[in-house]
Amino acid sequence: MWNALQADDNLREVQRQTPVMSRAARVWVALALVVSLGLILRLEAAHSWNASRPDGPARLTADEPGYDRLARELLDGRGFAWPGRVPLYPLWVAALHRVTGFSYARAIYYQCFLGALAVALTFILGRQVFGTAAGLIAAFGAAVDIVLIMQSVRILSEILFTPAVIVLAISFTHALSAPSLRRFGWVGFWIGVANLIRPTLVAFPLAAAVVVGVTYRSRRGAAWMGVVTVVSCVVVVPWIVHNYIRHGAVYPLATSNAILWQGSPEYYHLIRDRGYTYLDVWNKVLYGPGNEGHDAGSIEGDRYWTARALRSIASEPLVYARFCLEKGVTYWIGDPNADWGDSFIFNYRALRRWGMSRSTTAQYMFWRAFPIVGFAALLLLRGSYRRLAGIFAILAYCTLLHAVTHAEVRLSEPLHPLLLVIVAGAAVRVWSAGFHRVRSAS
Repeated sequence: MWNALQADDNLREVQRQTPVMSRAARVWVALALVVSLGLILRLEAAHSWNASRPDGPARLTADEPGYDRLARELLDGRGFAWPGRVPLYPLWVAALHRVTGFSYARAIYYQCFLGALAVALTFILGRQVFGTAAGLIAAFGAAVDIVLIMQSVRILSEILFTPAVIVLAISFTHALSAPSLRRFGWVGFWIGVANLIRPTLVAFPLAAAVVVGVTYRSRRGAAWMGVVTVVSCVVVVPWIVHNYIRHGAVYPLATSNAILWQGSPEYYHLIRDRGYTYLDVWNKVLYGPGNEGHDAGSIEGDRYWTARALRSIASEPLVYARFCLEKGVTYWIGDPNADWGDSFIFNYRALRRWGMSRSTTAQYMFWRAFPIVGFAALLLLRGSYRRLAGIFAILAYCTLLHAVTHAEVRLSEPLHPLLLVIVAGAAVRVWSAGFHRVRSAS
């Protein structure tokens, strides 16, 4: 009799524990399927990209040849000869060349795994902020987002910068929820790493300090931000020392390629009033007769264009203020000149003229409009803003930075996973509210 009762107790205990175990297993299976979907879509995109392009440098366009040249110079033992880039992505490209024997077709297949990593990291961030369901929804969005998928097929730093930004958001959110010197130290570390991929977050410790100051009004906040600043600087100091030894100058990580001037009133008038196209500015001004012998990628040239930009801003501050407001929007949905073929925003025909299929064009149209959905979703998340503080800080900082300098949609695409987390959180909240109303009615 006793044995039978004991067996019944054991059976009930197994039955009680089984749903918890199976739920955890289902989550991991679902995540594996979502990440696999993201990887498959990226591998398919790489296959399609390779099918219509040669397996050599002739396939490279825009900024790709610059990264390729730096990687080849590294492999030839010449080091970082050009001050216009930071080191981590050229090192990645050099490693791909070494592994693939300079096969660009094979190299982008390896990059697909970085894209899949970004999908998994999006799940972690979404689960951290809004729970498992939101994490899976956000990860699915990252898996099918065409702009994230296409990062894998280009030799551009976005493929490495995107996961770094997600990890920074994870570490900052974690530090804000349970602050400690060690956790804020990791925030500083990932700021430094991201800056060695693309120097966008150089001044981000200031934005982080504002968030910490608003969230924790105490002296401890100053200590935490001191750790963030010191650690982020320590990570990049070796690169600054390298630049001083190599180029004999101290400058912030890399030359800016006249990024401030490209957001100045002078640039505005060239594009809007004098009929210059985006490519005209690069071919006829920055790297043409109009540059007056000042290479925008050199240290001296960068200083010249920055001073020229400041003079233009000082002479027409109201034009500059108006242009900054415009760039705060075009940063997310595309610049009429740089991203929409010198036409207008959401011009379907402009994308078709660039050779995109109807299906690809439709996907790009949707995902370029997606930031509007992301920011609209914030209206549904009232009461959750504190848990989103780390994400808000990154989004606000990057928007402000590019509003006052140069804005085009490619620069905001690494932030899509953060917007996906916001949309996923809003979707889960709407679903939960509807579910509770149905239960209350029944």
